Amino acid sequence: MLFMTRTPARIGSSVAAAAALLLGDSTAASAAADAHFVPEATKIRWNGTTATVTFLEVDVNLDANATTISARVSAAVDAVCTNEESTLEIHRTASSLRTSDYLISFDGTVPGPATVPLRVQGLEVSGYTCAVEHISMTVELEDFWTGATLTHRA
Repeated sequence: MLFMTRTPARIGSSVAAAAALLLGDSTAASAAADAHFVPEATKIRWNGTTATVTFLEVDVNLDANATTISARVSAAVDAVCTNEESTLEIHRTASSLRTSDYLISFDGTVPGPATVPLRVQGLEVSGYTCAVEHISMTVELEDFWTGATLTHRA
């Protein structure tokens, strides 16, 4: 289970930023509308237990010095397991979500690695030798304050 903690001052500035966006403050809406993730700067690495997502958000112009970004990583894994003449084809999926605060650089960029714990269960079968044949990864990035989103597949 993921828990986030914030200081009261941070909550106040976050609530104010959200209220400005929701109530139609044109300055806040305009600043948020320009922010976006750079697809070419997005990469996913996975070691079987942890996914590391490299990303870059640009044109971030908020009153706060930080923003909140979530990264939902999904893995789809195909494996073949054999035991003498018996063969099993296995397809398993898993996903995990991590939300963190990231500092906004003076140039309006938010670089980040997001580290997301992710394990795919059921890829080992007792008495069988299993080999992974294909792995497909997807990350969905969302900045809570600017509204920027990106879906990247690898």
